[in-house]
Amino acid sequence: MSALEKIAGCARTERLPFLLAGGHAVIAHGYHRTTFDIDLAVRRADRDKWLEVMSALGYALFHEGPAFAQFNPPAGAAPVDLMFLNEHTFEKLQSAAAPNRDGEGFPSVICLRDLLAMKCHAIKHGHGGRIVKDADDVIQLFLINRLDPAISDWRDLVLKYGTQDLYEKLRRICGGK
Repeated sequence: MSALEKIAGCARTERLPFLLAGGHAVIAHGYHRTTFDIDLAVRRADRDKWLEVMSALGYALFHEGPAFAQFNPPAGAAPVDLMFLNEHTFEKLQSAAAPNRDGEGFPSVICLRDLLAMKCHAIKHGHGGRIVKDADDVIQLFLINRLDPAISDWRDLVLKYGTQDLYEKLRRICGGK
């Protein structure tokens, strides 16, 4: 049983909703790349319960902030990052989420639009070590999903959450006017 299956099972038992984000969501939306951790979007109100679940599964909290918690894994498992969202944001993401193609029992996946918004936000506000990986994710997701950055919805999303520089790169690489 994979780490994600174990986490999903415990979350179901504890009635803790969550969404698959990060690299696994990128993969679910068509860009098959390597990822070494599991990123989950969860409700901030469930923070304490999530900390208990992760501890019970053998994960050790190693870094925590107001909006996230990062865990070192037990042997043979993947590291886990929890992103804590307010109720409104979580419900919005959950209502637009896509079913996980891996089957029943797996978490829903953040929809492509919301994933791109998160990646653009990370590029604009994140630390330098992530910018190249996140920019590659955005570019590849645009290419694989045949998104035209010149279409106003996509242009507006990139410019709202990302940067002008990212938008210009998308236009050059993916086409559009």
